[in-house]
Amino acid sequence: MSVSRFLAIVATTLAASVFIAKVLAGFLPHFFRAPPAQWRLRVNKAMMRAVNSPNKVPALDFGWKNGSVRRQMIRASYQPSAYTNKISTQKVVVGVEDRANRESFVNRLAHNLRAYDRTIYGYFHPYCNAGGGGEKVLWKAVETTLEKDPNGVVAIYTGDNDVTGEDILRNVTKRFEYNLDASRIVFIFLTKRDLVDPKKWPRLTLLGQALGSAILAAEALFKLTPDVWCDTMGYPFTYPIVHWLVNIPIVTYTHYPVISSDMLRKLVLTPGFGSSLKLRLKYYYWKVFMLLYTFTGKYVTIATTNSTWTQNHISRIWPQNSRRVIYPPCSTENLAFDEDGSKWTRKNQAVIIAQFRPEKRHQLIIRSFGSALKKASAEELRAMPKLIFIGSTRGSNDRQYVETLKTLSYEILGISTDLIEFKTDCEYEEMKEHLRTSSYGINAMWNEHFGIAVVEYIASGLIPLVHASAGPLLDIVVPWDSTQQKQAQTATEDNRTGFFFKDPSDPDFSTQRGADYPTLESLFLKITRLSSDEKLTVSRRGKNCVLNKFSDQMFTEQWRKVLEDIPYVESAI
Repeated sequence: MSVSRFLAIVATTLAASVFIAKVLAGFLPHFFRAPPAQWRLRVNKAMMRAVNSPNKVPALDFGWKNGSVRRQMIRASYQPSAYTNKISTQKVVVGVEDRANRESFVNRLAHNLRAYDRTIYGYFHPYCNAGGGGEKVLWKAVETTLEKDPNGVVAIYTGDNDVTGEDILRNVTKRFEYNLDASRIVFIFLTKRDLVDPKKWPRLTLLGQALGSAILAAEALFKLTPDVWCDTMGYPFTYPIVHWLVNIPIVTYTHYPVISSDMLRKLVLTPGFGSSLKLRLKYYYWKVFMLLYTFTGKYVTIATTNSTWTQNHISRIWPQNSRRVIYPPCSTENLAFDEDGSKWTRKNQAVIIAQFRPEKRHQLIIRSFGSALKKASAEELRAMPKLIFIGSTRGSNDRQYVETLKTLSYEILGISTDLIEFKTDCEYEEMKEHLRTSSYGINAMWNEHFGIAVVEYIASGLIPLVHASAGPLLDIVVPWDSTQQKQAQTATEDNRTGFFFKDPSDPDFSTQRGADYPTLESLFLKITRLSSDEKLTVSRRGKNCVLNKFSDQMFTEQWRKVLEDIPYVESAI
């Protein structure tokens, strides 16, 4: 085959693909939203039959059109939450309140007969019952959405099929103390969540999860098409799918980029990279994935991120998007309390709140502490704080990791049990008590994208000792001008809100001015020489800073602005 013929075939194929894509883009949104012919008649007949048979519950199966019918029934319903789907059946069950108001409900099913408009905000969060920081963002965003739009409905797309919607909302109240209008929350339970589980893809994990998330999004849209797609968990490969299938505004909240230039740089700096074919292939695989990731951003309407570090990366990956930083809701107003007196009365102890997993760098903290103990003078030794490690364990691997840390502390380094303590899976109230009574809070993770634990430290009055990278460096432990109630441009001793460290083991230590910061070992020695007045001043200044920047109210105000900026979409069908 000649080159010219080959190029002609390629050009024809591309032209045909573009044409097909345009045809589908015009057809698919209507397919996903428009219910079938005479659907209102079928709904009315099913309800009439149920009136004559009190034990009969009207349930209808419209096949491929179930999602579009569910959409219309939610928009007309007196209690939208009744249209939470059931995993055991694909049928759409008519809600109790709507059955009681059959005639008016059937009329409301017709868009032109409704005296109101109702927007369905779809929040895609497959692990909505996990109870972590990401879920706190989700549920505060949901609360804000429902408060801002009294007619609005929120659909939660989740794979938590082992619990009911009522169970999930009870957990939200218990964990976060958020009050939600449950009658306007619809849960859409998905069956293919395993496709986004990294365990499903032992090879080419990033690519596998990307494909899995696209399939999961398609399942979500088939079960219910919203008017706005909100991704609060970070699945960028759902965005082209949502655009192509239903063409609605897409709002994203990114906690950290799926892949970043830092990851690529870290791989290049791996010893033996130049001579390792495996590492070089991995590098090119990541580069291709980065290009695909960049492509997904063109479909985002409003891109929000949780920190300056994440924002900087997303700005490079998605340069064309409208972007804004919205710090996660940290409930600082619930942690802060007034402390009496003009002297430092807290216990001489430091807490480390982090899940027990290696990337939190517990070993770095323990080894630095052990080295500081050996180098400390008698006076410094007496002022050395006790370390209390507090964290959750996800399974046997994490519990074994804790045992490894204990062995390192007590047997290998010979540190006294009076100076290091481990608390696994402790109650929130116990953790809160440690926050209120301790003096320091430590975070050693490299490139922690935000660091909600650091915010909790400072809001509770602790003095933070944190790694000089990402969220803690750029957003949280920042110089603060207490007189003007704003972040200062230049860091000085007079506006300090905490202390930073770096370590030679950091992947970017040689390229990111690592030598400009002390090590954690030397920081342990430094804090033993702080006076009571210095501790009080740093603590109060830091608390003032985080109460201004990271309250739930601040998140609410900024999320409301996002909702106000979403382009209006005609939702007649």
